[in-house]
Amino acid sequence: MKRLLLILLACAAPAFGADVPLAQALRRAELQCTLTGNGRDALTLTAANPGTEPLTITIPAGLVCAAAADRVLVVRNARLTIPTGSGAEMRIPTVALSAKNACTTRAFTPTKDSALALAPLLRLAAERADLPNDTTQLLALALLEDIAFTPWQNFLAPQRTKEAADQPHPTPAEVTLAIDALGLLRQLAPERQFALATDPELKLRALRNPWCRAKAVQLYGLDSVALPPDIGQLLHARPGDNCPICRQRARMQSPPDL
Repeated sequence: MKRLLLILLACAAPAFGADVPLAQALRRAELQCTLTGNGRDALTLTAANPGTEPLTITIPAGLVCAAAADRVLVVRNARLTIPTGSGAEMRIPTVALSAKNACTTRAFTPTKDSALALAPLLRLAAERADLPNDTTQLLALALLEDIAFTPWQNFLAPQRTKEAADQPHPTPAEVTLAIDALGLLRQLAPERQFALATDPELKLRALRNPWCRAKAVQLYGLDSVALPPDIGQLLHARPGDNCPICRQRARMQSPPDL
C-alpha cells in the first residue's frame, strides 16, 4: 500500500525536465518561483531549478493574471527553460485589461479568467510577431472599453519618457500608432464603430502628421480632398523651378535697360 501511494505521488508531481505550467510552478516551493508585473506591458517571471534535468515553465497566450482588481493578459505563448542547478528570469509581454490599472510593480497571480473579446487580437498577435506591444495595448483597450484618443493619452502618461512628457502635445509617433491601431480595428471588428474613428483630435493631428497622413486620408475616406503640399515641395530645388525663392528673386531683379 505504501509503495502504491509513493507511485501515485510521483505521478501527480511533474518531474524535473518536464514542462510545468506557470500556476503549478508558483506552488512549488523548491522552484522559488515569483511573478511580478507593472500592471501594463509586462510580467517578470523568475525561478530556480534545483533538479538534475532542465526545467521548462510554460505560459499560454490568453492567460489572465491579477493583482487585486488589476488584471493583465499574456499576449503570446512563452516558455522559460531553466538549466540544471541554476536560475533564470523572463519578461512576458502583457496588456492591461483596463485603462484604470495602476502602473506600479507588484506580485501577480494566474487566474482562470478569460478575455473572450480579445480572441481576435490574440490570433493577430500569433500571426504577426512584429506587432508592437504599444499597438496591441491600444487595440485591447479599444476592443474592451472603446477608448478614445485623449483617455489613451492619459493612460500612457505614467510610462512616457521624459522627452515625451515634456511635450505639451502627443508625439508624431503616438499619433501614427493610433492610426495604425485604427486600421487594424477595421480588420478585427469591421462591424463596430470605434471612438478612435470619430475622435476629432486624432483626425486633425493625423491629417497634419507627415508620418501617417497618407494612411489617415484613406482611413477617413478623404481620397478626393486636396491636402496642403508637403514642405519639401515648397523648398528651392533647382533654378527656375518657380518656388517662392525663385519668384522673390525675379521680383528683386532690376528691369533691363531700354
